Amino acid sequence: MRPLDLPHNTIMTARNLLRSLRRKGLDCVVLPVSGSYPELTARRDPLPFPFNRLLPFTPEVSLEDVRALVEIIGGDRRVQNVVLRFDTLRAGPSALYSLRRHLLDLRATGKRIAAWLPTASTWDYYLASACDEVILPQSGHLFALGLRAEAVFLKETLALIGLEPDLESIAEYKVAPDTFRRSTMSEPHREMLDAILDSYFDEIISAIAQGRGLTPARVRELIDAMPLSPAEAVEAGLADAVLYEDELAHHLSDGTTNAPLLTWREAARWLRQPVKWTTRQLIGVVSLEGLIVPGRSRRIPIPVPLPFVEAQAGAETIVQALRRAEADRRIAAVIFHIETPGGSVLASDLICREVRRLRERKPVVVLMGGQATSGGYYVSAPANRIVARPTTLTGSIGIWGGKFVAAGLYRKLGIGREAVQRGAMAGLYSELTPFSDEERARVRRDLGEAYARFKARVAEGRGLTEERMEEIARGRVWTGAQAREIGLVDELGDFETALALAKELAGLKPEREYTVVQVRPPRHELLPSPFPLVEERAGGRGLWALLDALKDLARERTWALAPWTIRIQG
Repeated sequence: MRPLDLPHNTIMTARNLLRSLRRKGLDCVVLPVSGSYPELTARRDPLPFPFNRLLPFTPEVSLEDVRALVEIIGGDRRVQNVVLRFDTLRAGPSALYSLRRHLLDLRATGKRIAAWLPTASTWDYYLASACDEVILPQSGHLFALGLRAEAVFLKETLALIGLEPDLESIAEYKVAPDTFRRSTMSEPHREMLDAILDSYFDEIISAIAQGRGLTPARVRELIDAMPLSPAEAVEAGLADAVLYEDELAHHLSDGTTNAPLLTWREAARWLRQPVKWTTRQLIGVVSLEGLIVPGRSRRIPIPVPLPFVEAQAGAETIVQALRRAEADRRIAAVIFHIETPGGSVLASDLICREVRRLRERKPVVVLMGGQATSGGYYVSAPANRIVARPTTLTGSIGIWGGKFVAAGLYRKLGIGREAVQRGAMAGLYSELTPFSDEERARVRRDLGEAYARFKARVAEGRGLTEERMEEIARGRVWTGAQAREIGLVDELGDFETALALAKELAGLKPEREYTVVQVRPPRHELLPSPFPLVEERAGGRGLWALLDALKDLARERTWALAPWTIRIQG
């Protein structure tokens, strides 16, 4: 218990007593469903004056916030109905999986949940199908059309401006450079996308069938018949009523008086807040989000729709956070949250080493978000346990690298460039000429060594043979459901699953609620404690700006980066 727990909880208890005086009017709470629902609330660097006044930033509601909200609403018997009002939902498949589980947990407390959807895509309906009722307005439509993945190829476009990609990759499923070096999709690329779509579609079909009491075959038939009008959706059993928003109060009433609808902001003032005490032993959470780069983590103040730019996970920052978790004697176990397409091989290896060191002293459970591919799996492999959602994208155990030759671009622009050099390999990564045969052999050798090291790290962490590693590696991306079948993931679930595993591995009481804390890097640098095994040592260097981090990543020339930041449309 912290010194401030007693006065804080005393005040909270008094407030809860006052809130309990309101007996009526809390029957129905309306919750907006919008945004991307990140695992944790993002913390951004503040903007300087006057931009902090011109561009205010409100953090998105996170899955962490939703867990707290479910606990509050589920524990208050005055709330009988919850209406989910769908707006602009941008959450990916893995966040929707967790949201769906939270809705089922809320239903288990006896609450009646209704989803009001002005219109619904496949993923919107996947979430709504977890509710007791699905309601559409007369002007709405159900657009659960299925899933579609599209790949973009830029080889011909780059040729128009005189850029020639000279890229190498290991192995055939490592198709990240195909965006630049091909004009069409390769067969391994198509095979991998087909498998991912199959896995996603199976999850959607199963969830809808279970939620709506239909057979999977019938759900597939209905999806093929989309789009459906509200009346057709009701007739097919995919919706329960056709109502405008102002008709919901009467629909949810007891038949005598309309149920008053309260927004969450209005209801929160009267709902009892849980009283919690800080436990002596803690569960620490270290979060890795964004492109993995050497140096320090960076997150720009304003959210932009460019995942490679918005957040960067610097090895220096992540390593320091892991060392702080190791040094804090109160932290009994660590949940390592990973949301990344990968990135720098060097940075990934430095973080991987730190996870291995930490595991020698405390249990480490990896919690994968929507994507933990390539370098993201590299840093996951040494953990005691790995938890993923069925729709997580992971694996992509492979390497690629190379350069873009700009000689044609310079000619088009009338730019003349000549060079002199000392050292046979001084122009290895020059943009003036493609690789020579000898240079290409050097590049392939370096990629091969990095690939072998990557596989060795995974084989050691997961207890797999070299032969088995080659079967499931080769750059192939797997969904969480597929990864569990082949041994890359231990459990399917979300934060609660990872928390239960962390308590089990740390020897803590499974029924007890332990305080969970986010572990941030310390103000002063921590040096590593000795590792029990004697192995090679590697070091990194700090980078202090976002653009510098990108430049350093480009200079490295060898990347453990996923084929794409994939978004399955539905």
